[in-house]
Amino acid sequence: MDMKLTAVRGYAAYAEQNEVDQLMKKLLELLKKRPDSTPYNYQEYEILRSAFLMPYLLKQYNYECFQIFSEQLEHQYKAMPEAFKGIFTCDEQGEGVMLLPPEESRKRIDDFSCSHGKLNEALNIIPRNTYAKCFKMSI
Repeated sequence: MDMKLTAVRGYAAYAEQNEVDQLMKKLLELLKKRPDSTPYNYQEYEILRSAFLMPYLLKQYNYECFQIFSEQLEHQYKAMPEAFKGIFTCDEQGEGVMLLPPEESRKRIDDFSCSHGKLNEALNIIPRNTYAKCFKMSI
């Protein structure tokens, strides 16, 4: 979804507001489904919330569709466990900026995964050796 919103960022410079509104309605529906399909989608949320995307769009265009999307994004972000928040962001040019050292972010996610036993939901974000550590098995 971050790539789609990046495309909207470029499109908004040339499109009419009603055209952008139509795209944002579709993206809003996708966003609302995200917690069901990927509960701890911190990577995407951090990119969407970064200075490169939603804050830029809100400041540059101030369209209601961007405000609605941003509010939904914040609602879903706040619902995530703290272990997944504030790991990285993107600057105004879209370059990744680490907010935590990789060891600390890995430890936070490992600790969460081990304490909550959410192996299936964490499969896409935790390195394989973490599973062995959490579940005392060799991989």
